[in-house]
Amino acid sequence: MTIDGIRHVVDSGLARVARYDAERGISTLFLEPISRASADQRAGRAGRTAPGTCHWLWTESGHLNRPDRNTPEIQRSDLAETVLLLHSLGIKNAAQFDWLDKPDPQAVERAENLLRTLGALSSSATSSSSDLTRTGREMLRLPMHPRYSRMLVEAAKHNCVAAAALCSALVSGRDLLMRLGRDDKHIAEARELFEASADSDFYTLMRAWQFAKNNQFNTERCRRYGVHAQIARQVEETYQQILKMAESRGSKVEGRTENAASLDSPPSAFDPLLRCITAGFIDQLCKRRDQGTLDCDLTEGRSGTLMRESVVQNSPLFVVASIREVTGRTGNMTLLGLATAVKREWIEEMFAEQITTRIEHLYDRTHKRVAAIKLIRFHDLVIHFEHEREIDAEASGRCLAEAYAKQYFELPQFNHELKQFIARVNLVAAAMPELDLPPFEAKAIGESLTKAFAGMTLVKEAQAAPLRDAIIGQFGKDKLDWLNELAPLTITWHDDRKLKLLYPDQPRDEDGEANSPELQVKLTECFALKEHPHICEGKVPVKLWLCSPDGKRIESTFNWPAFKANTYPKLKPTLQRKFPGNTWI
Repeated sequence: MTIDGIRHVVDSGLARVARYDAERGISTLFLEPISRASADQRAGRAGRTAPGTCHWLWTESGHLNRPDRNTPEIQRSDLAETVLLLHSLGIKNAAQFDWLDKPDPQAVERAENLLRTLGALSSSATSSSSDLTRTGREMLRLPMHPRYSRMLVEAAKHNCVAAAALCSALVSGRDLLMRLGRDDKHIAEARELFEASADSDFYTLMRAWQFAKNNQFNTERCRRYGVHAQIARQVEETYQQILKMAESRGSKVEGRTENAASLDSPPSAFDPLLRCITAGFIDQLCKRRDQGTLDCDLTEGRSGTLMRESVVQNSPLFVVASIREVTGRTGNMTLLGLATAVKREWIEEMFAEQITTRIEHLYDRTHKRVAAIKLIRFHDLVIHFEHEREIDAEASGRCLAEAYAKQYFELPQFNHELKQFIARVNLVAAAMPELDLPPFEAKAIGESLTKAFAGMTLVKEAQAAPLRDAIIGQFGKDKLDWLNELAPLTITWHDDRKLKLLYPDQPRDEDGEANSPELQVKLTECFALKEHPHICEGKVPVKLWLCSPDGKRIESTFNWPAFKANTYPKLKPTLQRKFPGNTWI
């Protein structure tokens, strides 16, 4: 573009670039350094009609480090519309297409997933048939982003194409409403004129646009009500273009937008437009975590916070047309805007094939019990649940076992004896891998507790349940005898006493070696010991904690003969002074 009179250009070297994050499904504006090609292009704004100058506000070395050219748009944009066109041409795997500038495969995959979610692509098509659905073929007739074409396809069924077209125009450009500052009390009060419904933020935008149109897009009057007059005029132009496009392709336009955008009568909660918006943004379905917070869960494990300016404050289920990430004092924050309330029945009617129902047993930490709940999900997002009367015995036992693993409650019956049994098994498995003895780890413990808790629903029942048979009993007598021989509970001392061993919780030490059991004895009781005690057929030495006559630990050793020959002579004088009544050989 040539503008007469431009002689000088001052370039900051920065530009706001829209990038689509395929991993999270969010489009974000980033402030980025421009390329050298863009810098040359900007410099060309000056001197078109007369000599001029350009001032670059960065260093020469910084200029050399900039990329030669901008990133191709196809590598940073939402590819849904392009991928839909490729599928219509029989290209079912768009990621394998021979692109001129190859986009990120993840972005292509996300675009295909979006089209399947919108109902444009079928996941059950054979290799010889097209995977474009009837809805997808109808969407293809409207050359616009699939979200908006899906809205118009749904609107054609309910005779509200005009209203859906206006919604598409309202979100296809910049924000219509000004952002409110702390001192904008007048604008905030004036905006209440547009907030006639708590069902959708689109109604607010539609009424604001209607207000601007009624006032001939007067800049000053629109500004007093917090409306961008110029953007409202652009919305009008886009709206008319979409209407002509829809009419030219056979859509019947009825009712225009008087009902939805009227400033006199509030829209009805049964307005079919709400269903159309839901159809277009169903992949951005949100569920409020509770009424006391604006935090929400979305599909694909995402989360975000509903904007405080939204009028949809009471609906537990809604879709959003805007997801953007902002940086605040506490870090990055995902804001959800342009919300529309959703009824579960609409989802089950329009996207029945994407709804799954499953009965799961969940642990209630408040009431300390297991409940069987029928969970209704859209993809991975739970949109409804119902309590079931019947309990599956195995599932309830597994649920209690998992709750114990998460330390939600304690088990008095899981005593020292059982923990030592598990430690002994794991030590043998670590020290003697040739035996192929499976270690008794979290999975095995969970399976044992599941059997012990089968049919139980209350924590107090689980705490009273006998666990010995479930854990030790499954080993069998032969295996138990074998374990007692390799990793005994006690060892026989030189004076025929039975001394208890203490097995460590971890079967291996920091170096990956088998972790020895411990035995605490008085140093004076070891003088008659000729060999150091071992277990696991002599492969694992017992860790001896040598104590003074008053029971306090002195040192530990894994080799008593070496300790007696090398370390004991150094300790002997001190021990003789402190304990003269004992015999120190």
